[in-house]
Parts: sequence; structure tokens; C-alpha cells
Amino acid sequence: MDNETWKKLYREIRLPQLNPAVVGFNVNLDRIIPVTPAFLHSALQDQPALSELRSRLLHSMQTCTAEEWFVTDRVLYQQFTRIFAGTGTRAIGGQAGIAAVHLALAGVTDLLCIAHAVGPETGKILGNAGVRLLDLGSGNGNPSDITHLVFEYPAGLVPVDGGVVPRNNRFIASPVHGPESVLFPDDAMDAVMSAISRYNRAFLSGYQYLKTDDEFAQAADQILSLKKSNNRMRVHIECVSVTDDMVIKGFVRHILPAADSTGLNEHELVLLLHTLDPGNPAYGVSGILPPVQLVKGAIMACRMCGLVRLHLHTYGYYVLVLRKDCADPAVSLIALLFASRAAARAAGGNSTDISEPGMDALLQVGEAFGPPVSPGIFSADGYLIIMVPTLIARNITKSSGLGDILSSTAFVADRF
Repeated sequence: MDNETWKKLYREIRLPQLNPAVVGFNVNLDRIIPVTPAFLHSALQDQPALSELRSRLLHSMQTCTAEEWFVTDRVLYQQFTRIFAGTGTRAIGGQAGIAAVHLALAGVTDLLCIAHAVGPETGKILGNAGVRLLDLGSGNGNPSDITHLVFEYPAGLVPVDGGVVPRNNRFIASPVHGPESVLFPDDAMDAVMSAISRYNRAFLSGYQYLKTDDEFAQAADQILSLKKSNNRMRVHIECVSVTDDMVIKGFVRHILPAADSTGLNEHELVLLLHTLDPGNPAYGVSGILPPVQLVKGAIMACRMCGLVRLHLHTYGYYVLVLRKDCADPAVSLIALLFASRAAARAAGGNSTDISEPGMDALLQVGEAFGPPVSPGIFSADGYLIIMVPTLIARNITKSSGLGDILSSTAFVADRF
């Protein structure tokens, strides 16, 4: 397929049927801070307290990866928030918060957000978007809004590492949340089960805040309880870029096997594969895998974690891996195209085009797995690979939250 064919497919996509959905659990505010040369060379150098933040930001920029620093020192993080108060702009944040507001605007008419101790400004944003809120911490006084710092940087501001494709991205500094931000209190289980009874999709996130094996096991039991109480419910887990071995093992051993679907980028997939197949040198945590290896790794992750569906988003192309016995590939292709277009629009910019690296990746996957059974759909030993080149937005104005917008949109538009 050539560029014009993909452009036609994108143009002809109409609003698919969007499933009523639950989102949870991490909801906060983001302070979006544009990174400029002046910001790098003055604001971050003038204060010694920002030295580690600057170092981590530069590493993210050199690798063009969406890294997040979970700041364990609360006093230090409060100092960060004071330093950057009044800088940039504030918006809804957290994977669940971003997904909730976007999905409501995209046309999901019945949307429930489950969260813990939501602050007043955060709650107002959700309410104004038409999102119903089940606040599991609403009885614990008057919670304040929690703000994460999101540093958005353009491509080419600093030299990138070898093999890295320069692209706009972001670096996030956030406070560490406790396990109570993800786990249901025992006395809330009945309310949760009742609230989710009419939904068939749950887009869940925040499990990176769990630390012990017991906490991960408890979270997995709660996911299974959601599904048991509502046999139409399909649960999606959205991953983040954490390098903590214990957290990744908790995802692999407990969270993903309890779920149906997951979403992640290429760096998060490599971290997952490094844990699933630690002896394989291809999955070194700093490695950059070519398209065929990423797709093969996605299939392996699906098989080893017992997932029905895996959504990989990377530069230039998006991939769904679906178990054949559960797939409706024509619907999934539409869902992926619709989500890709939504993410490009959310990025802003003044024009879009089909990604050339994405077109090349499709050719490579076709050579490895054989010709597509239909445009963008390949067959692979019990699984279907659904792959589209991305719409690249030029001169974008936003990079934060695009992965959450993409994953949540494709999930609620899919049928499996």
C-alpha cells in the first residue's frame, strides 16, 4: 500500500461505536512547561536543587524517551513545585484523567472515573467534561489537587544518542503516590462493583505505585473481581516507563495476567521483555529494537502474560496484537486508525502526513510474516497483527498525554 491509499483510509474513517467505559486510577493536574534553549541554559542552572532534575531531563532529551522521575523526597518535590509555580500552563493529568476527559470529548457518552481523594480543581475539570466521578477517598477530609511537572521539549534541542530518531517528547517529574491510590478499600468493594455493572470497558493505570508482591497480588485479585462481577468487562492496563525491577515483575506476575489488554511504547515493551526473557541480549534495557523484533516481542509478551490484546505505540507506526479466536480485525483496524487520527489532532500542528518510517516498518513486517491478509492485517501463529503507519503532525503544540489518548481511544473503539 502506498501513501495515498493510507491517506484515503484515514480520510474515510467515521466515528466508530465507542463502548461505555470506566477509567482509573491516577488523576492529577499537570503543569506543562515548555523547554527552550533559554530554559535549559538559565532556569535549570541557576539553582543547585535542580541539578538532578536537569540531568534526568537531558537524558530524556538525548534518548527522546518519555521518561518519568518519581521523586521520593516530598520536601524536594514541594521545592520543585514552588520553583515552577506560575510557569507554563495547567491541565488535567494522570493517565486516567487524560483518558477520561479525552474520551468524553471524543463521544463516549457514559464515562465513569474511579479515583482516590480528587482535589477540587481536578474534580471540576472532570465534571465540566461530563465525566462521572466515583471518589473512593471523598470521605477523608478535603483533599488538595496534586500537580505533576511535565517538561515538553522539541526535537533537536540537544544532540541525540546514536540510532535515536529526533522527535518531540516530554519528561515528567512527579511525587510518589502510595498503594492506596490504586487499591480499593475493603469497605468500598460493593460500591465499586455496583458502579461498574453497566460498563464493558475499564482503562486502568497507576499500578506503578505498588511496591510489594502482596500489593500486586491484591490488585490482581481486585481486577479479577471486576471481571467476575461483570462478565462483559474487558480490562486494559496502561503501562508507564518504570525501570524498578520489582514493579516490572509485579506487572508480569500479577497485573497483566489478570487483565485482557495492555498498552505501552517501545521502551516499555523492551523493559517488559527484559523481565520475561532475561537471558536474551536483544532485550537490553537500553536497546532499540527494529520493527520486526518489536512485533515478535509483542506477540511473545501476549503469549507469556496470557493477554488477548497488546497495543504498541512507537514512532512512525502503531501495532495491535490480537489473539485470533477473540479478534474482529476489521473493527480493530478502524479503531486503530481512528485513535491515530485522534492523537494527531490532539498534538496540534498545522498539517499531517503519513509517516515514511511507518511505511518502511510495514514493509519489513510483511517480509517477515508474509503478505497482509488485508491492508494492514497480518497473520502470525494464533495471533493477528494489525499495523498502521501514523499520521505525523507537523509543528505540534503538545506531546504530553498523546499515548494515553491513543491507547484509550483504540481500546474503547475496539471489539474483542
